[in-house]
Amino acid sequence: MPTIPLVAFLVLLGLSAVPATAGAQQATLPRAFELERRGNYEAAVQEYRGVLSAKPGDVSALLGLERVLLPLNRSVEIVPDVRAALAANPSSAALFGAALRAWGAADQPDSMRAMAERWARVAPGDEAPYREWGAAALAARQREGALLAYRLGRERLGRSDVLAAEIAQLAVSDGDYATAAREWIPAVRRLPGYRVTAVATLAHAPASRRPELLRILAAEPDFAARRLESELRVKWGDPLGGWSALESGLPQAGRQGIEALRVLVEQLRMLRTRDALLAQGRALEAIAVRLPESQAPRTRLEAAQAYSAAGEREAARRMLSGLADDRTAPGAVSSGAASALLTVLIAEGKLGEVRRRLTELRGQMSGEEHGELTRALVAAYIRGGELDRADSVLGRDSTIEGFALAGRIRLYRGDLDGAVESFKQAGPYAGDRAEATRRTVLLAILQPIEADTLAPLGAALLRLEQGDTGRAVAELEVVAGDLPAAKGGAEIRLLAGRLAAAKGDPALAERLYRLAASKEAPATAPAAELALAELMLAARRTPEAVAQLEHLILSYPESALVPQARRALDVARGAVPQT
Repeated sequence: MPTIPLVAFLVLLGLSAVPATAGAQQATLPRAFELERRGNYEAAVQEYRGVLSAKPGDVSALLGLERVLLPLNRSVEIVPDVRAALAANPSSAALFGAALRAWGAADQPDSMRAMAERWARVAPGDEAPYREWGAAALAARQREGALLAYRLGRERLGRSDVLAAEIAQLAVSDGDYATAAREWIPAVRRLPGYRVTAVATLAHAPASRRPELLRILAAEPDFAARRLESELRVKWGDPLGGWSALESGLPQAGRQGIEALRVLVEQLRMLRTRDALLAQGRALEAIAVRLPESQAPRTRLEAAQAYSAAGEREAARRMLSGLADDRTAPGAVSSGAASALLTVLIAEGKLGEVRRRLTELRGQMSGEEHGELTRALVAAYIRGGELDRADSVLGRDSTIEGFALAGRIRLYRGDLDGAVESFKQAGPYAGDRAEATRRTVLLAILQPIEADTLAPLGAALLRLEQGDTGRAVAELEVVAGDLPAAKGGAEIRLLAGRLAAAKGDPALAERLYRLAASKEAPATAPAAELALAELMLAARRTPEAVAQLEHLILSYPESALVPQARRALDVARGAVPQT
């Protein structure tokens, strides 16, 4: 048998000592993270376990393994890895948390409690063990276990505000809003950032429970409770109550006051009711008082604009006092203040002063802003019946809003042809929807009339513009009597009837509707008959309404109002519910 040289023997011996796995890659965290990122969870499990086999107490590897087992629905498999990790690293808070979640996945509540208490011994005075225990219990759908964790934590730590946010959220999920409110108050005191969550959860309380919650909050003396009460009142439709609640806590707020006021203002901006605008103005005024003098003008302007929109002219004027003429204020602020002041003066009827100031401020305002205020002045002159002044101030305004105002001036003067031409030039887009609808109605009335001018009609419509509906109806009825039904008489009677119905005179409305429902005016009669039927339905004269609707449908089968009439007929007969 041939002998092997010593050197060769030693080489062979060394090769045989190399492990069979030497060619395989050693598991690493970066490779495990990459597999996890790609969604290759099965491979990531093996990679994380490879790291843990070498370093059982590696927190990053264990947490990574926990993450990738979850989407595979295999969370319970981590228990042996957790045990090994705790043996290697017995004081890691992160490992304690992972262990709690592992026992929760394994449905072992006693082990969860034991682990939380072990953690608490390592970190006395820390509420984290109880918080994580409760969270793990909730994740495992163990509500009673979570409540036990929170209560035990509060008892062991000896503080009533411990775990307040967690108990509050648990109470909300149970529909116990009163307990939630009591718990959110200390939670927000400790950590003001909880306020947003507190308001969001309590806001869902049923209307029947809200007075109790407000009483709970009102009984607490501190600013944290005032802010919660304030924001909830606004969410529940009481903006002035929200302002009052916050205002009562402002003296104790310190530097938090301005931030709280700004949050309230942003909340109120989402509402457009008069009360919301008034509360917004008061909050902005309170901010302005607390700002340095150099920063206050813009906020005072915003307050004035809110007060003006709410109809509080005196408050708006108080905010604007001196601001419009303040040479030291930024240009945009002084211009805005001047604009707001002019709006207030228009509302107060001081039109001469407005006209004078508009002339003085022409060079300081943008053309658009000056034009809007000029048209607002024109509209005020029209409402006051000062048509010559309105025409003079309007001048040759070629905007669509200008054409709409020109149409109104010409109409109220009795110039029907001029009014129709101006309304057509204005088109359907001038002003808001209500104004556009009114112009459409006026055009429908004017176009059948053959006369170029009709001063009594203009005078009657001006009465309506000025709010004197009773006299407007009487004058419109007289005008309609002088016109053929097909040449405007029917349309004017229909308008007068609708006005009479709106002001609560159904007998006059019915008489006018019947006169308007003339066969000589087939374009107007269906609308008059439908209005008459609706009047009868409102008076519970159902048989008469049914007969009227049937007559409309049979007499004017091509009318665009027939579908509406059919639905009204179904409602009258009880076939469909009345909406």
